[in-house]
Parts: sequence; structure tokens; C-alpha cells
Amino acid sequence: MNRTLVVARKEIKELLKNKGILLTALGLALFFSIFTSIAVSKGRESASVVSLDSSVFYLSAMVGLFIAYMSTSQIFLREKADRVIETLMCAPINLRQIWLGKVLGVSVPAYLLSLLTVLLITVISSILSSSLLLPATSILVHVLLVLPALIAAFTGLLGFVQFRLGMRESRILNFVIFAPLFAGLYGAGYVMGGSFAVSWTHVGILFGISALLLVVTAYLTKRLSKERIVTTLP
Repeated sequence: MNRTLVVARKEIKELLKNKGILLTALGLALFFSIFTSIAVSKGRESASVVSLDSSVFYLSAMVGLFIAYMSTSQIFLREKADRVIETLMCAPINLRQIWLGKVLGVSVPAYLLSLLTVLLITVISSILSSSLLLPATSILVHVLLVLPALIAAFTGLLGFVQFRLGMRESRILNFVIFAPLFAGLYGAGYVMGGSFAVSWTHVGILFGISALLLVVTAYLTKRLSKERIVTTLP
């Protein structure tokens, strides 16, 4: 576990050094928070809380996954392109520990920025509405439990794909995954609006899918060999 945390700390430091990703992530969180808060504050008082719940539910996921997507390209693909991964695999650490360290290194910053988005939406919406608006209990569980699992599962899947495939194939598949995912999240946000109530069932289903995906990807990574990754290096 210590070796995994060493890899995680290394990746977090690398991401913090990338000002482009950091500024884009902060700008994204701020823009969507303000835009959504204005929409929430303009809703009817009886629908405001529902609107806040649905907005936090999908927007926190959208911001977290988008940041994870950008960061994963930096952590996995760029290290393959620069052949840094080859040096890392020579260290006394197995491949699944490398994968898990990288997943943590991406997921922690992405989750923290998602939390920032949730905080901004809640605070700005309350200020604009001149009343205290708080997410429902199910939404808080989603933010604290489901959201980190979802981000980790998404990051782990992309990481495995980028380990397993060649550079060109990885970029193509990433786009194939990226476009439908964010189109779906945007569509979900549009459908939810102010009349869609997020239930415990929605939260539970999303958590189950995230946990299952994370377990399956971890198992597949365990069966992946370092020799396979070497053959995909440019």
C-alpha cells in the first residue's frame, strides 16, 4: 500500500505542475457553478430544493469525470508517450499497484474539485435566493460516497484501456467513450431540470454500477502483463 501511495503522490504532484489542466478545471467548476446557481435561484420556491438536488447530482459527476478524463490523458497516455512508464515498471512494484496509484492520483484532485463545485452551487444559490438551500440527505450520500467511487471507476477504466491498447487505439477509444458519456450527462441534466427528484434508488444504482466497474477493472488489470504494455509503447 505504501508503494501505491508513493505513485499516487507522484501523480498528484505532476498534475499540480500542469497549470493548463489546473486552470481549466477551476474555470470549469466556477463557470458551471455560477450558471447553475442562477438557474436554481430563478426557480419557484417549491422547486428550488429539487432543482438544487438534481443540479448537484449530475453536475458534480460531470465536473469530476471531465477533470478525470483530462488528467488521465496526462497520467497514462503521456507517460507512455515519454516512456516514463517503462522506467516505473522496472521498480519493485507490481502493475496493479501502479494502476491503483495512478487512479488515486487522478481521482483525489478530481473529487476535491467536484466538492468545490457542490460547495459553490450551494453557497451561490443560497445567496441569490436569499434563503438557505441545502441538498437532501440522498444527495449528500451521493456526494460523499457515490461520487468518489464513480470517478475512481471511470479513471480506472480509462487507465486500463490506455495500458492495454496502443497509443493510436487508446486515443480513438477515449473519444468514443468521452463523447457519449458527456452527451448523456448533459442530456440527463437537461431532463432533470427542476421537476426531477433524485431518489435513493438512483443513488444506489449509480453506486452499484461504479463499485462493480471498479472491481472488474481491478481484476482485469491484475491479469495484464508488463510485457503487454511494453509492446504498446511508441
